[in-house]
Amino acid sequence: MQAGPPPAAPPPISSPHAAFQPSTVKGASATMTVAASDLRLVLTKARRAESAMVRQQVFLRYDVDRKVSDGVDQQTVQCGWRLRAYLQRSICFSSMTGLLSCTDAVSEELPTGETGAADQGQDPATACDLGFAPARAARDRVIAAAKADAQARFDEDYALNVKPQLLASGVKITRPKS
Repeated sequence: MQAGPPPAAPPPISSPHAAFQPSTVKGASATMTVAASDLRLVLTKARRAESAMVRQQVFLRYDVDRKVSDGVDQQTVQCGWRLRAYLQRSICFSSMTGLLSCTDAVSEELPTGETGAADQGQDPATACDLGFAPARAARDRVIAAAKADAQARFDEDYALNVKPQLLASGVKITRPKS
């Protein structure tokens, strides 16, 4: 005796909250340099010297998106923002011919950042873009925080990442006299 086909699966149960998830419409994005440093070095090995430069920058990635509710109130529009700070480094070397060569840039996300959202409001002139006032205020806070500790970040990055790499190659590191 054979069993009949299995019963049809019941329709998925939808949560009342699932119907009101906002749709995100991509807004505007930008990157901006917050602080930069060029550290000049002289690398010596076996009586040969080479000029090097550690180029570092802290930059900010800034995104603003428009979030529209798919639910009952189609008029509810929020502007969301995401700000992330990054430290980027590359090491450059100049040859005796004057040519300059740099390593690929390495970027690391820093803990400095902010994410938020606010109602767009009823004013049609208020756009969800980089100039949205609450997002601009958040950007200014993140820039101030990133600038405040940029030199400490550069020094820490040099000590933990750059110097050990150079010393492992057997060079002596000095700073040129200005």
